[in-house]
Amino acid sequence: MRRELDKRELLGRQVKAFLDVLVLAVLNGEPMHGYDILASIHKKFGVLLSPGTLYPLLHSLARARLIETRTSRWRKVYMVNQKGKEKLRDTFMVYRAVSRDISSFINERI
Repeated sequence: MRRELDKRELLGRQVKAFLDVLVLAVLNGEPMHGYDILASIHKKFGVLLSPGTLYPLLHSLARARLIETRTSRWRKVYMVNQKGKEKLRDTFMVYRAVSRDISSFINERI
């Protein structure tokens, strides 16, 4: 039981640490409303995020010109643009290399 709690806790920390990249990945699949982004992340990872966590991040991604918005029936729809796709790809490549280095480091010591 404790092992599962540790796994969920670590997963939650990772989701929050890389939320910007995860949001870009979610939006790379299809444009979505904020609620749909929250639901998608919750369904995939079991991590429940608050709107107060997501919406400031979406505004930040829009200011950085990584996503675009349009209004649909009084709700904003968010979509990743080409610059956001490039950022997602580049960040994932770095994340994969760093994860490998960390795993190797820990594996050598246990």
